[in-house]
Amino acid sequence: MASGGSAMEFAQRLVALVETGRRQSTYKLATLMAIMDVCVENQPRPDGTLAIPVQELAHRVVAYYWPQVRPFAEYGPLRQSKSAPPVILKLVGDARDVLLGRGVRTPEAAREAEDPDYLRMVRSVELILAKYPLTHLQTPTRQLAHLRNDFIYDARAFHNNVTRRELEQHGPLVLRPGVADALRDFAPLLKPMIEMVWVGDVVDCNRQALEHDDIAGFLFGSERSHLLSLRNPLRDLQNGRCFYCDRNLPADVHIDHVLPWSKVPIDGVANLVLVDAACNLDKSAMLPVRVHVDRAVARPPGDLSSIADLTGLPVLKTRTVNAARGIYGTLPPGVPLWRAPKQYAPHGNLS
Repeated sequence: MASGGSAMEFAQRLVALVETGRRQSTYKLATLMAIMDVCVENQPRPDGTLAIPVQELAHRVVAYYWPQVRPFAEYGPLRQSKSAPPVILKLVGDARDVLLGRGVRTPEAAREAEDPDYLRMVRSVELILAKYPLTHLQTPTRQLAHLRNDFIYDARAFHNNVTRRELEQHGPLVLRPGVADALRDFAPLLKPMIEMVWVGDVVDCNRQALEHDDIAGFLFGSERSHLLSLRNPLRDLQNGRCFYCDRNLPADVHIDHVLPWSKVPIDGVANLVLVDAACNLDKSAMLPVRVHVDRAVARPPGDLSSIADLTGLPVLKTRTVNAARGIYGTLPPGVPLWRAPKQYAPHGNLS
């Protein structure tokens, strides 16, 4: 790391920051998750740094909040701030309503289509990220503010009154040497921890007696309703057979994220397959053997594009390929990977 120390020490510092850092809303947690996802999908420079456009972070923060602005059962929209409602959530909610009214069901689809309403909202989110979470992300509690150390990135260019012009002149956020590798390597441990803290913050911000498990599924589960349109096109592409076991598909089919949603949130046709209940329930959130991912992304590009045009969901093949490279490339040897129901293979064994 730039300031010395190991990746483990960096991860420990990050955990301590999340546990003790000041938070008035969930902005910082969403921003951290977005940074981590970028690190999983992208390789650092030879010097160990990674440049991330702030607008890229805005796209990913929007993607996290997109399903979370829905009403939660009878409680309505959940608060994610201890004071005034967060502006980002209102921006996302308003844009989501407009886009859903036009049949655009996911933020990734809006991004691929360069929808002007979506892009306008993202630019607003980008500036808010620069003013608040990116300015204060590395600030401990008020009592420990004098101990601030920008160990993730140099935050001096960000401040509460930063302008669009200043942001454009500054360019991307640049992670310090070694940070991108550390975040990618420890993502399987850090992401569930940050999600747990996020859930706790949301429970604290809402006066209702909310169950943590219910909130976790609502905040971070895949929004399945917009995937239903994939069933018939994927059935045709797969000749009516389960992607994993090659048995004839029954009437009751499941749509599965080959790279699990809990590992990397990619709702793209390249990462989605049609499977039977036995395979889907047995695989659950496990990483599959690499050959399944390779087969998914190797499907004919023309067919994937046709399904994308028909359903309004983007292909996202590049993101899927990059995420797979990052995930499997840092997976320790011997980790069990899912091959088929009741069949597993240790990572590194030609899996």
